[in-house]
Amino acid sequence: MPIKTKRFIIKKRSCSCSMPGVWRAVGYSKGAVVVFHSPKACAHVAHTMDINAHFRGIARGEREPYGYTAPLISTMLTEKHSIFGGAKQLENCLDFVVKRYKPQYIVIANSCVVGVIGDDVAAVAAGAEEKHNLPIITLPCYGFLDGEYYAGYYGVAEALVERFLVGGLPKVQDSVILLGDNGGPNGEYAVEVKRLLAYFDLQVIGQFPGYVAYDDMNQVTTAALSVVLGGRTQANDSLLKIAKKLEEKFAIPYYGGVYPLGWQGTREWLADLGRKLHKEESAQKAIAEQKERLERVLVDAKEKLRGKKVAVCIGRQLEYFRPEWVMEILKLIEINQLGIVLLDSYMPKDRASMEQAIKSCTNINIFNQLEGAKVVEAADIILTTHELEAYNARQLFLPMLPTVGVTGMIKLIKNIIKIAYRHGDKGGIVYG
Repeated sequence: MPIKTKRFIIKKRSCSCSMPGVWRAVGYSKGAVVVFHSPKACAHVAHTMDINAHFRGIARGEREPYGYTAPLISTMLTEKHSIFGGAKQLENCLDFVVKRYKPQYIVIANSCVVGVIGDDVAAVAAGAEEKHNLPIITLPCYGFLDGEYYAGYYGVAEALVERFLVGGLPKVQDSVILLGDNGGPNGEYAVEVKRLLAYFDLQVIGQFPGYVAYDDMNQVTTAALSVVLGGRTQANDSLLKIAKKLEEKFAIPYYGGVYPLGWQGTREWLADLGRKLHKEESAQKAIAEQKERLERVLVDAKEKLRGKKVAVCIGRQLEYFRPEWVMEILKLIEINQLGIVLLDSYMPKDRASMEQAIKSCTNINIFNQLEGAKVVEAADIILTTHELEAYNARQLFLPMLPTVGVTGMIKLIKNIIKIAYRHGDKGGIVYG
């Protein structure tokens, strides 16, 4: 039986919109209002994305830490504005926002439509700022036309640093500011990082930019260290730019570059941080305790998964999915690996890069999608980056950005066990 997937995204280059990035950069910053200079649909998409993230957080037992979500307002551009321009519409919208919401600052995100018709958004923002005596931030990013998500996110963060942060404040000893989002302060990533930082007696005082209130902005400059919540290449690069800017302007050293994914990544992250802080003993203690915690779970997993067979299906580009952490976990639980199937979603260059990455961390056989059909049929468990149209297949959907640290490893191992013990011939999917 051939392998069928529910959907594929095949592309030569990354393509995303800068507007959600602008929104997310201040989405939970008390005092902010975000204005999308756009048709209504753009705001609806961002709103839907945020609602989905909210309910995923509830499902995982996470909660946003504040009772504030920045209002998201659209200028409601129509066909008329695409012909005659929307500058006046934006001006009227800003007047409404100031009167209705009484914000402490406004951030404007520009849509593709605005980029095409050429509204002078910066001039309108400057006029409204003078009129209302209120900071108004806008960026030279226009939806899908340029910049993408992280350009919007980084652009707003850079503007906040330049406009609102003040130097010269005394540093708070052993304090840390987290840089990035990754589900917010109560998300799995931030919670795990805080737990690991506690080994070094470090206390997180905030998460910049999206979760710092306007009145608390200067608290950022009192941090003794910033820690980058990295991940995929684009996100990590953007966050490192923010970290370097904070170091240059406010003498806040940063820790980033190592991603604590899997056991090897976690061990390197702890050891590297220990060297940076000159707390090597604390790092060794943390590594030993995390190793012991992982080994307790591995003993149980090996027993429950004895005799089970697994296949791994990969269809994401290397930029969005690193295979090392999956291969590491499968080796640790000593499960029988039938093979790795590369799905038909790659350009030749991308496929070669993924094959090279796989071969660097395992000697398991690699199959193309046609050859891999028999491998998938023979497997008890399928770990996959794309949902397969196979009713009886027990699938574990591999996340784009998995939980970090030993906690993330334990979560994935437990999900492998869960899907392996689905009742009878039941298939289905568990989201990792």
